[in-house]
Amino acid sequence: MANDKENEVICLRGGTVMTFDDEDRVFENGEIRICGGEIIYVGPSSLDKSSDDDTVIDQTGRLIIPGLINAHTHSYSSLLKGTVERDPLDLYMLSIIATGSAMSPREIEVAASLDAVSMLLTGVTGVIDHYSERPALSGDGLKAVRRGFERVGIRATIATMFADKPYIDTIPINRETVPQEILDRYAAQPVPDAAEYFAIMEQAVAMNSADSPTRVILGVDGPQRCSDELIEMTGDFQRRHHCGLHTHMLETKTQAVMADRKGPGFVRRMLEAGIIDEKSSLVHFIWADDDDIAAAREGGVTVIHCPASNLMLGAGLSPVLRLRDAGIPVAFGTDGSNCGPPSLFETMRMGCYLMRLTDPDFEKWPDAPEVLRSAYRSGSRAMGWNEKTGVLKNGARADVVSLDQGGHWHSPMGDLKRHLLHYENGSSVSDVWVDGMQVVKNKEITALDLDGLLSEAQDIVLRRRDMVPAKAMEAIESQYPAFRNMILETLKDGFGIERRVTLN
Repeated sequence: MANDKENEVICLRGGTVMTFDDEDRVFENGEIRICGGEIIYVGPSSLDKSSDDDTVIDQTGRLIIPGLINAHTHSYSSLLKGTVERDPLDLYMLSIIATGSAMSPREIEVAASLDAVSMLLTGVTGVIDHYSERPALSGDGLKAVRRGFERVGIRATIATMFADKPYIDTIPINRETVPQEILDRYAAQPVPDAAEYFAIMEQAVAMNSADSPTRVILGVDGPQRCSDELIEMTGDFQRRHHCGLHTHMLETKTQAVMADRKGPGFVRRMLEAGIIDEKSSLVHFIWADDDDIAAAREGGVTVIHCPASNLMLGAGLSPVLRLRDAGIPVAFGTDGSNCGPPSLFETMRMGCYLMRLTDPDFEKWPDAPEVLRSAYRSGSRAMGWNEKTGVLKNGARADVVSLDQGGHWHSPMGDLKRHLLHYENGSSVSDVWVDGMQVVKNKEITALDLDGLLSEAQDIVLRRRDMVPAKAMEAIESQYPAFRNMILETLKDGFGIERRVTLN
């Protein structure tokens, strides 16, 4: 039937289409035809292919690109904007545990929707959410975060975080410097139930579908935060389901020194346990040594580079050029919105520039085509949509972004890819389609009342701020001296590698 939505053809006609396909084709007066969420034609504009039943959307004067992929964020953090300043990660975590815990399903849904809105409006159509729910993952919470993404219309891979060690046992702190009252609090914390986590994941992974824009994978946190039993259970789950894993890895030096220096490093340990494979992605990967890099390559993993949060939290510089030389795919992630806006354009640009400070051989510095291609291809791979997103070609999913080429940023227009990487910040995004559905039209979200969402989010933030117990903030303050000493002493440790910059 002509009115059957599944058979409706949407035709984006005119504009400059940048495919990012294997031939890297660009069509000056291009056309994209979409049916059932899939691209069925990309090429020169062709009236011969039209029918009276087509929905034709004029894209004259626009730049058409594949939707961007944000390969690492934390959706809960959209309710924590402006809460981070100059604390390193270890201190920052104390605040997150105190202020970002125990969210209701409605709060979880609002946070995910808000994060999705910010990304869609800046051209991101796919995201990996390292979904954190404290004190532990719940079925209701997982349903809520999924609803939050689906109501706005973004493509999402949800990696459910889980760890079972008390936070103080995951860092190299001198326990004698920590007040006894604080140690007693840590000791009294219940151990999260790993069996319950995997029971929830059994049901969630069983619901994954090849056609569903929303999927669930493992997000068991960095191995320094996991017991030996949890590592074994994760390996068993992976071998049975092969669903993928997304996790923090070697983000800070305080994490890296927790590895057994006489035994295998964290990455090799996970490889030997059967946890990581070509469906896995390791986030940050800053304090990685040669064997960590070798193990990541052997495992076929993707590394997610988060330059903005790495800098904001003072974690260090990721050895991205070494990873590229080793043949390891590198995608880009913004990390949580409390570490800066979820703008992938800004993230890619920062990552590109930082690489120019880590290697003097300027011929090795990646240019705009390389950075963009890496973000698209490796991001799609990490999400589990390899070759189906991050590209405009026949058979790919219809995740499409239209940018206005007018205005001072892009006039006069030079090389297209250089403009995308070095000038664009997401403000030119006008229209967005995900799986063939238009989710942004004329710079506005189509699926919900944005003002209403923002108002509810503000109410949640104010309410939660008033709910933080005074004792929680006092506990953070009482731990500060011990944490400060730990961080500074660890950074002095002769570790064999250096990922921070000292100016002489």
